[in-house]
This record gives sequence, C-alpha cells and structure tokens, in this order.
Amino acid sequence: MKETRKYLVVPAAAVGLSLVLSGCLAGAAGGTTANYPSKAVTVLMPYAAGGPSDLTARALSSCLGDSLGQTFVVENKAGGSGAVAMQELASAKPDGHTLGLGTAGTLVMTPLVNELAYSLDDFTPLGVMAENPTLIVVGDESPYESAKEFFAAAEKHPGTLTVGVPGATSPAAIELQRLRNEYGVDVVAVPASGNAEMTTSLLGGHVDALFINDHPDVNSRIDEGTFRPLAATTSERLRWLPELPTLTELGYTDLVNATSVFGLFAPKDLPTPIIEDLESALEACMTDSAVLEQLGENLVPEEFRDGAALGESLAEIQALYRPILER
Repeated sequence: MKETRKYLVVPAAAVGLSLVLSGCLAGAAGGTTANYPSKAVTVLMPYAAGGPSDLTARALSSCLGDSLGQTFVVENKAGGSGAVAMQELASAKPDGHTLGLGTAGTLVMTPLVNELAYSLDDFTPLGVMAENPTLIVVGDESPYESAKEFFAAAEKHPGTLTVGVPGATSPAAIELQRLRNEYGVDVVAVPASGNAEMTTSLLGGHVDALFINDHPDVNSRIDEGTFRPLAATTSERLRWLPELPTLTELGYTDLVNATSVFGLFAPKDLPTPIIEDLESALEACMTDSAVLEQLGENLVPEEFRDGAALGESLAEIQALYRPILER
C-alpha cells in the first residue's frame, strides 16, 4: 500500500517572521551585521594633529572606510591629557559609529590620577593599530656616549639629570618613576606636550635627555647626528636600530611599558557582531600595503593583537600602575 505523505501548510507571513527571527538569532550568536556601518563613522583622536598617533588614526581610518563601505572621519580633540576625547567616546551610543584611538596614558594613567567620569571598564577594545617604541636620546654635545654612562651619572648624582617626557601621566613618565622606585636611579621627569616641544628642549639645552617616541623626525635626527640614541624600551632590539641596546639588556628588565600602543576602541556594550566586523577589518588593514607604507616599520607591530589581547595588556598595566599613581 502506497504511503500517503502529509504536509503542513504554513502561512507566508509566518515564514517571513521565522526568517527574520532566524536572522536576529544569527546576529546575536555572532554573525555579521549587514547594515553596519549605516553612516559615517567618527574616530576621536585625543591628541593634536601631526604626531605618530594622528598618522596611525588617519591611515587606519582610511583603510577601514574602504573595507566597510563608509567614511571614517578622524576628529582631533586634544585636551585634558586625552580625557576630552575619551569622555566623549565613553558617553557615545555603542553602535559602532563613534570610535576612538586610545592608549595606556588616556585610558589608564589619566583616570587614575584625575577624578574623571570614565575608566578603562567603559570601553570595548577592538585591536592594536600601531606600536611606537620609546628611545632614550641625548644631544650631540652631551657628555654621555652610552646608556651605561648616563645611568652611572644618575646614580652618582641622584635627582640632577633631567629627562623630557611626553606628559606627566604618560607611560614614559611613570616608567621613570619606576626606575627610581625599583632600581634606585633618580632622574627628574620634565613633562612636555609632545615630540616637537621635547626636541626643542633638548636642542636648546633645557634637558639632559629625552624619553621620546620613535618617529621619522627622531630617526632623521639620529641619522644626521643631532640626536644620539642610548637605549630602547623594547624587550628586543629594534630592526632599524640593531646596534642600540635595550633597557632589558642593561638590567632594567621590567621597564618595557613606555612603548606607546595605539588601540582602536568603542564604548562598552558594543554588540558582538559589530566587534567582529571591526576586528576583522582592522586585522586585514594591518597587512594592507598602503597602510604599511604610511605607518613605516617603526609603527607596525610584529603581529596583530585583537581586542581581547589589547584589553588584557591594559588591565595588567592598570594593576601595575595603580599602586604608584593612587598614592
């Protein structure tokens, strides 16, 4: 006897609703968002135009815009040691249309030393955009030919050698404080607004040395001889300065946090699908030839670090610096 098959007839409206619900569930489970971004994306920059962080923000924003099909507009909002831009980012709607470049200085140090309405927990890390090593340099007329000579003089005459740093709450400034607290080497940190002011101070003889972010301008001065590099803050020697020793080699093994890490951030509670879209696009941009050419080798990380890795790194720095900054 032939089997009679029974079919359930479902109204078209119910089918449509089912498809919509399926799409919503897929999005909630971590799929892509077909309508993101639906308008121009603002990328807040906590520093003035012209420096390595600004270069990073503009190079990556251009690539992200090309990748995701909308314009990414960089807005420089300097002020308050980065607090102005970061407060605006923390207060923005978590829909992926307001992002920002963040650093340990703006997200960890500044909130720890000031009473602000935001903290590290108010942001969603999306990935590392660039890493900018810090160098200890002196002028060409300096009596110090090596880092060993400089540190020996600092130990012999504590509190007399002056070192320019990019801000009182910058990682470089805090690392100099740790140099005193943990290694007994006492130098005086002299805050400046950025590389340009620091360079002027050194060339004018107002400071003995600089703890300065490596940058094409710095490299040019090293090449021409007006800057003499003494050490790098990285754990490994730099590819483009292979003869330059690191602080780790010199015995200051823990002082590796002065390297500036520029990360891409969004407000907290950013939906998972948008996080995944942005992380994926950012990772692809970090291998884009145009981006690599714009950034140059002294800003490009060895490998891509996603939002989770970036968040863990900043949490570790916060735990390390909190006892120092909250005294």
